Amino acid sequence: MPVGELKRVMRIRDGLAITVGIVIGAGILRTPGLIAGYLGNGWMILAVWTVGGIVAALSTLVLAEMAAAMPQAGGKFVYAREAYGPTAGFVAGWSELLVTRAFSGAIKAVAIAEYIIILAGGGSVRILAAGVVVGFVFLHLGGLKVGTTFQNITTAIKVVVLLAIAGAGLAAGDGGGLAQGPSLESATLLGLALAYQSVAFAYYGWEDAAKMSEEIADPGRALPRILIGGSLIVAVLYLLMNSAYLAALTPAEMAGSELVAQDAVSGVFGEAAATMVVLASLLILVSSGNVNFLGMPRVAFALSRAGLAPKIFRYVSPKGTPVAGLFLIGVVILGLASTAALEFLIQFMMLVAISVDLMVLSAFFKLRRDRPDLHRPMKVPGGGFTAGLTLALYVLILAIIVGTQPRLAIGGLVIIGSLTVVGMLASSRLPEEAGDGKP
Repeated sequence: MPVGELKRVMRIRDGLAITVGIVIGAGILRTPGLIAGYLGNGWMILAVWTVGGIVAALSTLVLAEMAAAMPQAGGKFVYAREAYGPTAGFVAGWSELLVTRAFSGAIKAVAIAEYIIILAGGGSVRILAAGVVVGFVFLHLGGLKVGTTFQNITTAIKVVVLLAIAGAGLAAGDGGGLAQGPSLESATLLGLALAYQSVAFAYYGWEDAAKMSEEIADPGRALPRILIGGSLIVAVLYLLMNSAYLAALTPAEMAGSELVAQDAVSGVFGEAAATMVVLASLLILVSSGNVNFLGMPRVAFALSRAGLAPKIFRYVSPKGTPVAGLFLIGVVILGLASTAALEFLIQFMMLVAISVDLMVLSAFFKLRRDRPDLHRPMKVPGGGFTAGLTLALYVLILAIIVGTQPRLAIGGLVIIGSLTVVGMLASSRLPEEAGDGKP
């Protein structure tokens, strides 16, 4: 089977569209109702969203240095492998394929199905979610250019729609959601942990453009701008959106809602406007879900090239699509989406994601120590202090999640432990000179 080459056709605006496109989606639309139920206080809701933005921004700074220095397809898998060896690379890459990005894609498919049902007045979440997954697979068989063009258009519309919703809520709301002062009375440690997992899910994807490094023109200059610029855009939009929600609704009114944006707008402008919000939300989710199918086949490609996945995943179609990787992610997402268990998918995904990301981000110190000669077009402001603070926050967050959700932690440990064992077996079969994954 012929092996194709990835093509450097992406510009900074393409990368920004991918970053903003994958991050802004199910998180800001579907989780505010969950978070309001967990916390019950408007100021605490804004505080958790702010903490999530800070952690995402710090993570982006640390990752941007590694991404600019090693612009290879696969993203976090590459940095883990270069720092700790092929087993760590296997865990980072396959945990993204089978857990974080697959779960994320399933969550978005389920949310799209829920919003179609709101518009149609009925239907099966499972059947509609399956149809969404199949549709994305067929779209990306059309190649990279089709995928990025679709992403640029839908992301631009998405940002305009979100700004319009935020503006309407801020202008017409009475600020009732923030009338009560900051208080932890209605929140438990478990509630804070669950709220943070939902917020972290909403921010997740801040690093996704790094997976496509080999398809970005001038990656040393462009990647840091894409990663940092994208995370800043997302953080600002999220705080605006949540301020708008709380201007129009109280936390009690938000709690349990599948689409808080619809509730906020309907209370101010009526049902016709609320229907438009549902349509806009569908577009936002489609834009976000699109990037799961755009980025993850590249991770399978990189794993295969490093000898940590079957050779079939190395095949790139003449249109620039890693076809086997696309089909793999499609099948896994299809299976997860069929459960329709959105809240569990979010919680489990983020436990695994935070655990693996802690390992990946710690590669910053290992690479600075072992590879001082590596050309670094961009260096983290604050250096080791910034990276150390980031890792400390990850350890604290992970400790709270594990302490409050021990059963979930056991499931995450089983997944990560299994991947580690399989990764060790796969790595032991690599020739010494193989598995560097370099193009």
